[in-house]
Amino acid sequence: MAPSAHSQLNLDLDDVEATLEPLERATMLPPRAFADEGVFAWELDRLFRGWVCVGHASGVAKPGAYLMREIGDDSVVVMGGSDGRPHAFLNVCRHRGARLISDAEGTVRARITCPYHAWSYGYDGELKGTRHMDGVEDFEPSCWGLIPVRVATLGGLVLVDLSGEAPDLEAHVGDLAGYLERYRVEGLARGGAITYEVEANWKAIAENYSECLHCPGVHPELNALSHYMSGEVMEGAGAWCGGSMTLRDGAATMAREGGTEHGRPPIEGLSGDDLGSVLYFVLFPNSLVSLHPDYVMLHTMWPRSAGRTEVICEWFFESATIEAEGFDPSDAIDFWDQVNREDWNVCELTQKGVRTRGYVPGRYSAEEIDVHAFDVMVAERYMEALREGQAVPA
Repeated sequence: MAPSAHSQLNLDLDDVEATLEPLERATMLPPRAFADEGVFAWELDRLFRGWVCVGHASGVAKPGAYLMREIGDDSVVVMGGSDGRPHAFLNVCRHRGARLISDAEGTVRARITCPYHAWSYGYDGELKGTRHMDGVEDFEPSCWGLIPVRVATLGGLVLVDLSGEAPDLEAHVGDLAGYLERYRVEGLARGGAITYEVEANWKAIAENYSECLHCPGVHPELNALSHYMSGEVMEGAGAWCGGSMTLRDGAATMAREGGTEHGRPPIEGLSGDDLGSVLYFVLFPNSLVSLHPDYVMLHTMWPRSAGRTEVICEWFFESATIEAEGFDPSDAIDFWDQVNREDWNVCELTQKGVRTRGYVPGRYSAEEIDVHAFDVMVAERYMEALREGQAVPA
């Protein structure tokens, strides 16, 4: 069963407060936050029922094109409508509750048809056809469409809110929207995708993404293209953290051979410092957005247990670049596939370590600014629940 909206968070308030201290005094999130299935259930119930990124707008741009994502026991479908807008609904037939769609992405022709009893629905979730319902009293088909889910797009990203109560998406994305617009994320098209199964907690993956102190030892090829101490931290309104890394002289992008052989033009409108750097952002809770001079990489994280996460990694390019003769994104995809797998290895080592009895959380280094910023976003939400739990009913 899905966790209750009032499920208790089994963490010590003092441990969480230690993470909220300024960086120079702070302690990392407690091990239970990564290893305890009760904490994991609470996170699905509270952190993953607000705005969650399901993918890129191009995946639902055409009528009937869909993205299906599973969040714990919940399953949601976002589908392009005939009206040009995406529609989202629970992936559940209104007859006997069967799952309607099993594939993570695809296109439906004409109608969504239940594989059980063939009830059918339009792209917007409206009930279109039933069988053997003649003579059933007080059955109004217009009242039995698919259960809607709040959905919105911003900067080329599609997000759903299962709670229906999250703040406006503009407030959630905040100043990150300006970077998404500058890199024309909305107008890009997908050039490749890989799905990974990682034996690590979703937060460990986000923390790893948020620093490059491990890069000289874990990613020597990446460090050869961008020094691990280069770039700067960026700040602004919204539920995100991140910053830049500077490309070394001779490197055009993050790719095999520094991208010097691919011949891809930069994303339209980029110039100056944009052509010599890569921007890395975590949009809370589940998306990692990497903005390169010539392409955008998007990771979305889908927690499956306290110690397992499905990660979908996608690469997006200008449509004109994809359509050009000889387009080959393998230099970028192969490069990041290697880096991803190197990251998953150290994340899995961390997952094993934090489960060890007797382990106590470590301290942040002075350079782990974005790691701390991400953990603070988590810890602040933990604190809200812990304080609720301490409240004495009137």
